Amino acid sequence: MLAKISVYPTTIVEEMLLCPTSLHYLSSQGRMPEDPETRGPHNDGCGIAYVNNKSIEIHKRDREHIWDNSYRLIIENVKSNLFIAHNRKATKDLEVNKDRSHPFYYQHFAFCHNGSVYSYMDEAQDKGLTDTEIFLHQLIDKSKNASPETIFTALSEIANTTNYSSLTAFLMGNDELFAWRIFNDKNHEKALRFEDYYTLWLKKTKDSVVIASEPLDHSDWEKLPNFSFLHFKPDGDSIHQFRKKIIGH
Repeated sequence: MLAKISVYPTTIVEEMLLCPTSLHYLSSQGRMPEDPETRGPHNDGCGIAYVNNKSIEIHKRDREHIWDNSYRLIIENVKSNLFIAHNRKATKDLEVNKDRSHPFYYQHFAFCHNGSVYSYMDEAQDKGLTDTEIFLHQLIDKSKNASPETIFTALSEIANTTNYSSLTAFLMGNDELFAWRIFNDKNHEKALRFEDYYTLWLKKTKDSVVIASEPLDHSDWEKLPNFSFLHFKPDGDSIHQFRKKIIGH
């Protein structure tokens, strides 16, 4: 997963295609959930959401067309101050097609997620959706006016009342970015693996913030602690940051 918010519109090709561990690189050489020390393909789909003329535009590909020339051409031509992108590593036995690729869109928000929410699996199957989509719907519906405070409260409730491997995700509106790192640490053996796999790393400059599942290069990146919640929004010539720990942890 990858997200960037900046004061001014910028190209996205560096983070998506050109960095040493760009999102394109990670589609074939990402950390593996069974053993984060090994690397392999995250090629069950890909997608990007970005702000274009104050609206969110989304492009997705299935496994057969992942990172094809048309997708790369979009990336090479995008100039935006806010985007999120995702490579999918599907849970075993789950359906793989373009509709299941992230990001998803609901109520003016785009959303991508790493992990499984077991509590939503039955509802997702009944509705022909993914657990991630149910997660998104629950989050926005519970948050009423979808402010940073109500999103935080709704997410805290979900984190404390559902069974999941990880809720780690990006949520973006037309002019704001939410990011959080939440993995289940109740089982010690799994928690050690989740600590290395469900990661978010942050790099901040004066006028931009980049967050990624893995550092994109060898410069200084901050590894976000488990149960971190962050909100970013441009404020003049800088990015305002709100950070808090999820309630109950």
